Amino acid sequence: MKKLSRLLLTQTLFAASILSLPIVVQASTEARWVHGSWVNVRARPEANAEVLTHLVVNTPVQVDVSASNTRFCAITWGAGQQGFMACNLLGDKALRLEDFVDSYHRTGESTNYFPARSFWMAPSLRRLQDAGSYFQETMLSPQQKALETVDDKFVWEKRPILKRFPIPEFEAMKQRMMAGVIEPDSASFQPPALWENLLRLARSEELPGKQTTAATSRLHSSLFYPGVLLMLRQLDLPAAAPSYFKSLDELGRPSANPEEISRQYKMPYVIKPVTGPYWDNYEASGINIIGWWDLGKVDVFLQKPIFKHSVMLSGRLQSASSDVKYSLGADNCKQGFRYGGPDEQTEPVKSLAQRRLEPKAKDEAVLYFYTRDKLPALNGMAQVTMQAPVKLQYDGEAKSNNSEHFSQASITSIDLDNDGVVDFVIAEAWHRGIMFDSAVHQPAYRVIFVNAGGRWYLFDIDQYTICGC
Repeated sequence: MKKLSRLLLTQTLFAASILSLPIVVQASTEARWVHGSWVNVRARPEANAEVLTHLVVNTPVQVDVSASNTRFCAITWGAGQQGFMACNLLGDKALRLEDFVDSYHRTGESTNYFPARSFWMAPSLRRLQDAGSYFQETMLSPQQKALETVDDKFVWEKRPILKRFPIPEFEAMKQRMMAGVIEPDSASFQPPALWENLLRLARSEELPGKQTTAATSRLHSSLFYPGVLLMLRQLDLPAAAPSYFKSLDELGRPSANPEEISRQYKMPYVIKPVTGPYWDNYEASGINIIGWWDLGKVDVFLQKPIFKHSVMLSGRLQSASSDVKYSLGADNCKQGFRYGGPDEQTEPVKSLAQRRLEPKAKDEAVLYFYTRDKLPALNGMAQVTMQAPVKLQYDGEAKSNNSEHFSQASITSIDLDNDGVVDFVIAEAWHRGIMFDSAVHQPAYRVIFVNAGGRWYLFDIDQYTICGC
């Protein structure tokens, strides 16, 4: 009897100890990521409930399974914020940019073109433009599309008003850009190429064919012209040795825009909307609408200025702060070397050597470049040395292609710090002014090289075309 009582007491104590332990509840939350571009978060699990806020693609959230239904998921995110979101706009992993096609590679068969999602994943001006164009494509009424269609019956004097309405997501995109973004890395960006790699391609065959020009255009987009390679392989650059610039990372190209500088220096750039979309009647392209949904002209500039350095024909270096501003949707054509001075050059365009003889030559820049920080002190004025132009020689197959080569070229060397080592080289090439039916030889192309860390790099290309770009 005593044994039975003792056993009952033991069992009672064991049961009491079990009841006194903390109750462990199985977690009912699951990790998810927003898959829509700009998704409503509602106060209740109802389609017409109040919208608390919006979450963009790839925002991580926690889903409370027990509080969710088949249509709406109860979510928490950030610092304990709560709401409900359509379950079909959530995924179990983050999306990748590689999952979507961009506007450059989009075809009629593309089913994975979602520019708004791409924008929120990696905001940039180009993706803002893509989103604006897509909204125009998908949200403009058929009636307005018909009004804006340019056909044989279109009368310029009766062109319709371009009517647009605010799209909350596009408004948020513009605000994001106006607050400042750092341009994301891009596989299409071409860093300065080594001179030795370019020269190897230039010398690979007598008349560079499609395969060679395709390879060189990957080094720089303006190198698809075989005549440039024929010219470059006949020029000798000065010997390179370590001098003023230690690394390419120090330098921004003359043609760099705020986006490129932002990517290079990890500095934000911003936009400032100026006008809405507008009609344009340009002879070369006809009647068009310039704009991206309700954006037309837009100022683009760095949030914080950097330094722009101009080397004058006299050798004087002039430095000033610059936000590298340009206006999208405006006439930016005045940037070729025919506009090197304060006014447009008249035909025929003059070479650097000829410009140096002009009365105001000391005030004209032969070259400019950007740096994030101030330049180290220089030893007086830079030494600008101009060689006499040489007649270019062509033999065999190359000689028969008169329209694909330059007639003469020259080298201009710039020693910034007077240490006897050249820091910049400008190869200037002439042609016969084919576009203007002129027999006068005039400069048409400039290739700029920079000595960085003791090696020559193709820094930039400046070419003269009809519009001066």
